[in-house]
Amino acid sequence: DEKIAPVASSVQGVRKMLQSQRVDWEMRSSWLDLAAFWRTSKSILFRPSDVFSALNYDAGIGNALVYLLIYGSLGQIIGRYWITLLGIHYGIIESNALDNTVHFAGTILLTPVVFLALIFVAAGLVHLVLRILLANRRPFSTTFQVMAYVSGATSMVNVIPFLGRIVMPLWALVLYFVGLSKAHQTSKAKVFFALFLPLLILGLLALGVILAIAVSHVLEFLEVLGNPL
Repeated sequence: DEKIAPVASSVQGVRKMLQSQRVDWEMRSSWLDLAAFWRTSKSILFRPSDVFSALNYDAGIGNALVYLLIYGSLGQIIGRYWITLLGIHYGIIESNALDNTVHFAGTILLTPVVFLALIFVAAGLVHLVLRILLANRRPFSTTFQVMAYVSGATSMVNVIPFLGRIVMPLWALVLYFVGLSKAHQTSKAKVFFALFLPLLILGLLALGVILAIAVSHVLEFLEVLGNPL
């Protein structure tokens, strides 16, 4: 008994430590558990290393998916609302109440679908680069979990009018970096390349499209000059 007692107490201590490290959102009472959402979001924003070290990656993408769809979409909609108000104020958007209401209602309906698709694509590209670099210690679901939780938490920064829209992507990149390093237990250099290589490729593709459009317009202009009426 004397030999078993210290072992039992150490096991209980480890069990309590693991329970205290559990992410609040994983222990929520419902999908609309605002207390669990608030505690989880605060931890992700300010203590990402602790959160992504304790996250249950074997649970699948369900928890992260719900978190992203509900609260991430809400944050994006709030950010869009501030942009709409700014556009109306400066005359970029016509101040037609009915048209703006219909347009904003469409934004509310489309935002969850578009936002989810963007995060899936981004997570797929990042995971592909991690795999090429032999840096993925866990499957795609892990990469998606990290990016979904970070995107959901940082989207709520949009409650800060206008400034939140600027801070959000920069904060998200930092949290992606920390979260993926912890989740895949890999070097920070590989995570850096996994995050910025897709951005570079997409940026070059966008630049190529813009240049192609510009060249086509120049050719059309030269053709008009060469064939005057």
